[in-house]
Amino acid sequence: MNQLALSLINLAAFTPPHFSLLLGFHSGYPLMTQATAPSYNELNQVLTDNQVEINPSEIHGMICGILSGNNKKSIPWEEYVAGAKNPKKIHEILQALLEATQKQLDEFLFELELLLPPDNDSLALRAESLTLWTQGYLTGLKLADVPLRKRKPSDVTEAINDLIEISKMNYDTVAANEEDETAYVELVEYIRMAVIMIYEELHEQEKVNKSVH
Repeated sequence: MNQLALSLINLAAFTPPHFSLLLGFHSGYPLMTQATAPSYNELNQVLTDNQVEINPSEIHGMICGILSGNNKKSIPWEEYVAGAKNPKKIHEILQALLEATQKQLDEFLFELELLLPPDNDSLALRAESLTLWTQGYLTGLKLADVPLRKRKPSDVTEAINDLIEISKMNYDTVAANEEDETAYVELVEYIRMAVIMIYEELHEQEKVNKSVH
């Protein structure tokens, strides 16, 4: 059995109850108008034109991780992407992505979409980009001072552990067949809902901490 299918079987074995409720709730969630983020191809073109070698999905994952951490400190994440020079074109499109993602998470959380290659790209590229999105997300959490290891048992801990495992996946053997395509779509949805749950839980905890102090 291929890695995509195995990953779904392994993850399904320990999906937290609260996460399952989120999946059910999303199915009836109404669509709303929201800000439009740069597409994968648009961002990739700007990065390529400026000789910046980083996958657009990894950037979006990192932004989502930082925003999920709800950390108000200044994080020089653009330097991580483009280096100290950070050409104007890159700065502008990264800011557009940040603002659209922030609005989406704040106002349209259940419509969150991962920035991934379009469906007409190869499954191998899309699967690799999904792995890089997950790695970027975990990097963003770390930049926002969210611990990834030695956490107390919780739904967030379970979800983070899942994402850590997904980030290690090797998709070199992914085949362009219906089974892998279905597994990819389901894995994208699993990651998407895990990120939504983590965002809600971390922000709710932040509110609780503020009320206590």
